Amino acid sequence: MQFALALREYDVLKHQPHPPGYILYVVVGRIVNVWFDDPAAAYVALAVAFSGLTTFVVYYLACAVYDRTTAVAAAALLAVSPLFWFYGSVGLTYAGEALFASTVAYCAFRALNGSRSDAYLAAWYLGIAGGMRQSLLILLFPLWCGCVAFGLRRLRVAAVGLAILCASVLTWFLPMIWLTGGLGRYVAASVELADSVVKPTSIVGGPVEITLRMSRYLLESVLVALGPLAAAGFFTVWYVRRHGWSTREWFLLGWTIPSVVVCTLVHFGQAGYILTFLPALVIFLSRVLVTALGHAGASLPYPRARVALTATVVVLVVLVNGSFFVSARPAPRDFDTPRPTWVRQAQDEVFDWIFSRTAGALREHEEVVRGFVDSIHGLYPAEETVVITEQGNSRSYPWFRHAMFYLPEYAVYELHVGDRVPGFRASRLSSTMTTIPDTEIHLPASVERLVWFVDHWSPTTVRPEGLVEIEIPHGRYLYVLPLGKEPVDYEDYTFVRAQPSRRAVSAARARPR
Repeated sequence: MQFALALREYDVLKHQPHPPGYILYVVVGRIVNVWFDDPAAAYVALAVAFSGLTTFVVYYLACAVYDRTTAVAAAALLAVSPLFWFYGSVGLTYAGEALFASTVAYCAFRALNGSRSDAYLAAWYLGIAGGMRQSLLILLFPLWCGCVAFGLRRLRVAAVGLAILCASVLTWFLPMIWLTGGLGRYVAASVELADSVVKPTSIVGGPVEITLRMSRYLLESVLVALGPLAAAGFFTVWYVRRHGWSTREWFLLGWTIPSVVVCTLVHFGQAGYILTFLPALVIFLSRVLVTALGHAGASLPYPRARVALTATVVVLVVLVNGSFFVSARPAPRDFDTPRPTWVRQAQDEVFDWIFSRTAGALREHEEVVRGFVDSIHGLYPAEETVVITEQGNSRSYPWFRHAMFYLPEYAVYELHVGDRVPGFRASRLSSTMTTIPDTEIHLPASVERLVWFVDHWSPTTVRPEGLVEIEIPHGRYLYVLPLGKEPVDYEDYTFVRAQPSRRAVSAARARPR
């Protein structure tokens, strides 16, 4: 939702979008939105286009690295990867990340084979890719450096390439800083995000348990993305013993390692992060699969039978992946049945990291948002209602940005609950997304109720007296708390409603009922 909000107003301090800025993605989104006049639809169209183009780039890259058979298998298996398919259907940057990463890798591989022009082209693409998603600069720069160093071995080529890279970065970095209001404001927003989001998950600022959890999430995401193709990993040792570990495999490994290190030791926000290196894994495992099937078919008497064996297995993997993405449905969350902690954690992770990346889950997500928005719109006037979302509620998605986008006429507050340090964000009280370190929230006299925009009430919070629970579609609820003259306490927060003036009271009494 932050990218959709950025089409209305680009402001990194307001996290529209969040740092580091993604300015080229927003620019392209604005261009596409001219035809759609719907930010969400415009970004989805971009994701579809990016994912489609990625399969073509991966085909040509796999052709360059291995051969046409591997390329056909890799392109087909990437196209139906459940995770890749999912992010090719939602308005986020990850499909574009896969496209730019694959394009940079294609040019870098040609540079590894001695092409000076491709070394320069890869540098230019890398700089532009940074405007789409700034993390690509960090994750792919080692790949570019290695290909130039080992493929061309000329300091002058490296120097010219770095100059091209810097020039292409400046074409989007300078406008982004200007739109943000200066380098100081941009750095301040970036530091605030790093301290609040990145540092707690890094090996430097967080406990080892967090690092182990990030590693587990990364592995689970890779397995979901690959599907049955992951089984080809069991033949890797056989493949290396039979064919060796050549420059081509080192190239794919050099593409993968920086992303894996960052996701494991620094930050892994969601499964889409692996799309930076997923094409490299798919190409390599497709090569292993094709080679293993070719070896197994060598005993068959007819050459066409060998081809048919490879085609059959690839088509079978395509069908399994496609069927899972299209047919799998997320099961309803069961919060009431007593279960051991490890069982509950395993079920939650299966829901969050596997079944939430399917077409059914995507449709349900859209319908859930529509149910919340339509219910709040239909039941409560904006001038009399404050919408509450929560960060830290283990039973709810943090809906703050969705509420801001779909309910712009309502005042929206995001409260930190659970184990989080008390504080709140307010859609109308701050020009930035910095958390306000206060627990007393003052409301206008016109506000008559609080409405919680949460999936389910947190088990660690006590319900305020007078709270009304209203069931809406898809097993969600609206929690409504009427306000009176007295302040209302909820968790660490106190809601203080201003007293209406005499003129407002008289007008309310005279209003027809």
